[in-house]
Amino acid sequence: MLYIISGFMRSGTSMMMRALEAGGMEAVYSAKRDADMNARWGEPDYLPNDSYYELDAEDYLRGDLEGRYDGKLVKCLWGGVLRLPPGDYRVVFMRRPAAEIRVSLLASFGDDSAARDYPDLDRAMDRVVEVLRDRKSFRSVDAVDYRDVLRDPAEMFRGLAASGWPIDPLKAASIPDPGKARFSAGRGALTHA
Repeated sequence: MLYIISGFMRSGTSMMMRALEAGGMEAVYSAKRDADMNARWGEPDYLPNDSYYELDAEDYLRGDLEGRYDGKLVKCLWGGVLRLPPGDYRVVFMRRPAAEIRVSLLASFGDDSAARDYPDLDRAMDRVVEVLRDRKSFRSVDAVDYRDVLRDPAEMFRGLAASGWPIDPLKAASIPDPGKARFSAGRGALTHA
């Protein structure tokens, strides 16, 4: 079985990877890709992410993730998760309001073009979850709201552990930090969290 964290950019996928890793799962990712991405978008006093938890592009294209990483935790953003071949998967799909994603993209990368291709990003995320849940090879698909993880991480991780994720929920719950939620929607306006 492959354990997958998915979602759109800036939806909390890296936070979830870090938390599940702290909870005892083995995460696979490329340190080289982390360095390349921070070199591209980072500044001397700011890095968009401590770690992106992504594999190199070639790893995703090979088509044998499950065979190579059986039992491990892999981040696969939403475009890639829809292309996975049949296999045995558990998925956490991270949700975050589109307005917050767009502002976070601008703040982190100076550009929100990744979201502009999806004028109704919230509906697009709903549709991905529907498609994944319809696939027989996906053992479970848990849609998780970014704000719920920050609000009550212990409850969130207890729920994942109860549904078959092999984690220590208390250790996983120690990772989410509301102080790192750079932007949140508030009364129709976007404000710093």
